[in-house]
Amino acid sequence: MKDFFRFPHTPHLVWLGDDAPRDDKVLSPNDVKSLLAGEVVVEEKMDGANVGLSLAPDGSLRIQNRGQYLVDPHVGQFARMPAWLALHGDLLCSKLTSSIILFGEWCAARHSLDYVALPDWFLLFDVYDRKADRFWSSPRRNVLATEMGLATVPRVFNGRTTVNELNHFVATTPSRYRKGALEGVVVRRESLEWCEARAKLVRRDFTQAIDIHWRKRVLEWNRLKV
Repeated sequence: MKDFFRFPHTPHLVWLGDDAPRDDKVLSPNDVKSLLAGEVVVEEKMDGANVGLSLAPDGSLRIQNRGQYLVDPHVGQFARMPAWLALHGDLLCSKLTSSIILFGEWCAARHSLDYVALPDWFLLFDVYDRKADRFWSSPRRNVLATEMGLATVPRVFNGRTTVNELNHFVATTPSRYRKGALEGVVVRRESLEWCEARAKLVRRDFTQAIDIHWRKRVLEWNRLKV
């Protein structure tokens, strides 16, 4: 098996920005039709750092971000990772296997949106199965998250929907974890065991260009729910 697996880019369901997307893919009309042909799972898209958790060959826990494994000392937005691992690391190592990678949003530091009521710094959104080369369905993911004591990204809708309904939802619905709008949503078409397809819908006034600027600010921390 290939040792390092980088989480693939999630395509846009439709592009709502004024400027053309930079490197992100936008689904074709046929792909949109296929994605929304049946029931879908819609989850809030969180504004943080994409982090992967997996087992190293020696059984230790590895943390990856942006195409590389993180190493001590953890600094910047990952400065709170050691304390988080002290709480979760042993259970993760006992439950993880070499065939899966946990992917989630690390939301400790504020990027563009301020979160004031997070359930945890790490919110699981996907489980990648190396052997099958596929991602688990959200119900399978959620069962594993419960066993591991992990929070998951919030589900906001399950059923049939349309692009117009999703546009309206993103434009009018507040985030679960902040006093204000959400970044967007991720739409998943799933079978019983697998995520068959996914796409994101990002709020019109939220652009990836903002992500560049937060790094130039003084680091601000989000907050956990009391």
